[in-house]
Amino acid sequence: MEAATLEQWYALYGYAVHRRCVRLLQSEAEADDALHEVFLRAWRYAHTLQGEAPLPWLYRIADRHCVDLLRRRARQIPSEDVKASLPEEVAAPGPSEQLHLFGQVLAACKDRVRDTAILYYLDELTQDEVAESLGCSRKTVKERLAQFKVVATRLLTGGKARRGTG
Repeated sequence: MEAATLEQWYALYGYAVHRRCVRLLQSEAEADDALHEVFLRAWRYAHTLQGEAPLPWLYRIADRHCVDLLRRRARQIPSEDVKASLPEEVAAPGPSEQLHLFGQVLAACKDRVRDTAILYYLDELTQDEVAESLGCSRKTVKERLAQFKVVATRLLTGGKARRGTG
């Protein structure tokens, strides 16, 4: 990849990738760092992009990097602290809290479940579109979304969900 191509992609897709990172991380500062890491990885692994549109590829790099950050965050917060911070009566979380919880659940899921959940819940694709994007059946998408919900339920009810269980 030539430097001019990377600069062009940054100009065209940098804002979209940054917004995606902000949505996943709920932090402008972390998203700024993530954006730079995404384009650094794009530069490093450009040889793996073969005939694919750059934006979905950049999104996948961003998703993986942000989920890795969320996993590191989750390891730093003991689960007892999370349980203790939950109120007795749980009110419906606001949009920001929902995305934060979404990120925590993503961090606890297997990669294939995570990729499916991001396309369905974050990108708001239909199950058919997710299936086409991932090259799997709609039934597989439904199963992965069900696994995502199981992990979410376990995390939100205080059960233990380890990485790769969903």
